Amino acid sequence: MSVKALEISGLHAWYGESHILHDVNLTVEKGEVVTLLGRNGAGRSTTLRAIMGLTGTRKGSIKINGVESIDLPTHKIAHLGVGYCPEERGIFSSLTAEENLMLPPVVSSTDKGMSV
Repeated sequence: MSVKALEISGLHAWYGESHILHDVNLTVEKGEVVTLLGRNGAGRSTTLRAIMGLTGTRKGSIKINGVESIDLPTHKIAHLGVGYCPEERGIFSSLTAEENLMLPPVVSSTDKGMSV
């Protein structure tokens, strides 16, 4: 059995006392492209924020390349090669959308002694 790029099981997330995500399950194979669809308020952005550890409390399981990340802080999740760039906002406004999305792998490579 191959390791999944992303495997979410029974994910629940809260903002304060508001229970926002209820029992989300998702599997993404390596090389697969997945789109989250839904109307405003359906939880697309919150699901992405929960994967990155940017919501309040999270429960369930989130595995990134086989590594359990539900209890990891955001900076450690980024070291697993995952990033979050909110819609219409770049992390760095002088970079293109593609350059902003490529930052996590570049930072990860730099941490392993490679130059940028």
